[in-house]
Amino acid sequence: MRRDPRGRKVYSRRGRQRNMFHTKHRFRSVLSVLLTMLMIGLLVVAGYLAAEPLSRLLHKWTGGTESTPDSSQTVTEPASETATEAATTAPLTTTAPEPETTTSVTTTGAVPAADIGLKSFEYVGRFLKENALKSSESLEAALQEIPAGCCVIVPLKIEGGALLYQSQVKGAVASGACKDATLTIREIAESIQSHQLSAIAQLSLLDDAYYPTYDTTAGFLLEDGYSRWLDNKPEKGGKPWMSPFSDSAAAYLQALTAEIMQAGFQNILCTDLDYPHFYDTDLELLGSPVQSKQNRAEGLIRVLNGVHQTASQQGGGAMYTFSLYDALNRDAEALQPVMLNTPSAVVYIDPNSFRDSFWHNNQKISMSGLSMQEKLQVLMPIAQELCGDMHLIPCFRERSFRQQEQTQAEAWLRENGYMQYMFK
Repeated sequence: MRRDPRGRKVYSRRGRQRNMFHTKHRFRSVLSVLLTMLMIGLLVVAGYLAAEPLSRLLHKWTGGTESTPDSSQTVTEPASETATEAATTAPLTTTAPEPETTTSVTTTGAVPAADIGLKSFEYVGRFLKENALKSSESLEAALQEIPAGCCVIVPLKIEGGALLYQSQVKGAVASGACKDATLTIREIAESIQSHQLSAIAQLSLLDDAYYPTYDTTAGFLLEDGYSRWLDNKPEKGGKPWMSPFSDSAAAYLQALTAEIMQAGFQNILCTDLDYPHFYDTDLELLGSPVQSKQNRAEGLIRVLNGVHQTASQQGGGAMYTFSLYDALNRDAEALQPVMLNTPSAVVYIDPNSFRDSFWHNNQKISMSGLSMQEKLQVLMPIAQELCGDMHLIPCFRERSFRQQEQTQAEAWLRENGYMQYMFK
């Protein structure tokens, strides 16, 4: 204990002196440190030289297998294109057959499945409701209500990104997109086949929050390359949206297409090929890809053509869909027939949306006072003009017609050579 000059007692503890650079032994201490560092360096060099032979020996003992990263882990940072594609397109190693090797289910309906979309065959398309795929019993009941000879449009991927069948695509499983599905794609195809019906698979392409949550590179990224765009604040349930500019998103959609085609579906009805609503501030943060009209259109077309290419490799194809009302209001951004590879276009037409008048080719067209057939006489040539060389398949909402009007509309369509049309 020692005393502070101001009279306070100050307690200090003096242990044994352990300063290795003590003045009495400075040379010996320095030499000891140098020898120790030299020995450590020699050990490091020896370990490095022995590492490669040991790794080759271990590789030989284990039969040449290499470890791979767990592809089911959620991606939180931008990944390379190769790694991302492998994670989304490779099938799961489960007891179920892999999508790439699944034997196709041949449909034997009144309309050959591979010929759906061609002008030489006649069919009426009927849309299944989403709840029809909740169980085998609900699917059976729904199919019994569809008249023989019709073509069934099956909603397999719906708005929001959920899959209504048990997919084997890794990205679908890891993202939870098919977590609530109960039926396999093969069970759905076989059930439709048993009713002698043809089928078209309906896929909501870009309105998808599941997969961009799993793989952030599949959604819209800000110009910094890391920050994600959400449609609202996270605390208010903001969700991402699939980006048409993402290679990962394109690979995921093509993997789903291949899986569905191998189950027996020969055509893919592509819906929701559009962008979410962006505010001006969003456009500034996202940059030129979503600011340029041509860039936006080319991004959408790239996705659709990719799905069509995958489907066509197995004898089918994709079908582009758009609303006639939206197209006349310049809201169908992908409607550039010269750039689209799809042979058919399904055009949603609601005659009741054209109550008064509208403009087309700098002409004001009046619709007031026209009957349903007269409205079709006006609208159908315009729809065909917008489709270019694509084969037009009109689609109507049943609630837009009274029963007598629907009968008259179908009669008019057949009389004017429209042998393929749909009711939703």
